[in-house]
Amino acid sequence: MEDDAARTFLRLASALDRRSRARDGTRLTPWNLDPVRLAPLATWAEIEEALERLRRLTHKEPRGFRRDWLEDHLPTLHTLIRQVRGPAVPLPRQVRDFYNLPTRPAAETELDSLRRQVRRILSVGREDGLRSAVETWEREHRVAADAVLPTMERYLGLARRDARRLFKLPKTERVRLVATHGRSISGICEYTRDYQSTVKLNVDLRWTWPALRDMAAHEAYPGHHVHQATREWEYLHGDFPREAAVSLAACPMGPVEEGIGENAMWFLRWDRTPQDRMTLALNRLRWGTEVNLAFMIHREEPRRELLRYAMNSGLVDWKQAVRDVRYARNRTWASYAFCYWYGTAMIRKQFLKMDGDPALFDVLYWRPHTVRTLAAAFRRL
Repeated sequence: MEDDAARTFLRLASALDRRSRARDGTRLTPWNLDPVRLAPLATWAEIEEALERLRRLTHKEPRGFRRDWLEDHLPTLHTLIRQVRGPAVPLPRQVRDFYNLPTRPAAETELDSLRRQVRRILSVGREDGLRSAVETWEREHRVAADAVLPTMERYLGLARRDARRLFKLPKTERVRLVATHGRSISGICEYTRDYQSTVKLNVDLRWTWPALRDMAAHEAYPGHHVHQATREWEYLHGDFPREAAVSLAACPMGPVEEGIGENAMWFLRWDRTPQDRMTLALNRLRWGTEVNLAFMIHREEPRRELLRYAMNSGLVDWKQAVRDVRYARNRTWASYAFCYWYGTAMIRKQFLKMDGDPALFDVLYWRPHTVRTLAAAFRRL
């Protein structure tokens, strides 16, 4: 690899990923398309020196997409070094430096509006208990444990069919579904290469069939799997920055990636039935609640207040509230909730404005956008 900026970035990403895994198991490079394995950076001094070198090389780049992309990642790398090396960086700084997002909570006025929307869908009066009504709705739409994987497989097939009406995907692309267990994730798409992904679904959780529809769209078609497949095609055949062959888990591409996933049902027009509208409203409400829980933990509010807020704001039971508070306490992933909240709003606003115009997908999927470069591309549209 002759490109010194790309080489330096990839060595930094690799070094931070290895040290993060060694520290607490946190994986910082969820996918890596680059076939070249570079010499590792052995010490923190070498890592710091590499960051300064990348800063100098970035400033020498001509104005354009690549320079903007590298500039957007410089604060990320600087703060990731602090995060991996020492105590957790404060939440507001993580949100700003990792993701280039506003360091403010989700507006309670919007969360109130989402709860009113849920009331209308369920035809629940103002005096009736909304949380108990949501629990009843989820219980009535629940999938039996032994039917979760077959139901998810069916929705993956339907999502793939509908996504192919929007995208010309490689004939060889495939998604493999496997069960996973534990409490840390609900589901994840692990993209490898050659247009192949594995979607891991946590079968220990209680699933409704509308939530499985959302997972199929979010994790696979036209969510993360399609997004990464289009990026791999562009990496192999188009004008794709070499350094973007690695995706950092905490970086300013995160809000774009999760914004695509959270809007995937909208892209498929899976927003027409009451069940789908309910799922979309609850997703939005619960990510806004998660953002505010992270701020409450940053302010060191008591655990009982965290659980009360999680249950009443997100309309969840005590067991789910415990999981939500645990996520909001994570030293790295608490700030990632902001990607879902702000990334979703940014992309949905443009989608509704353009009424599903395919030009939107050309912008979203075929370049490794950061928040700033995507906002600039939207202005040009």
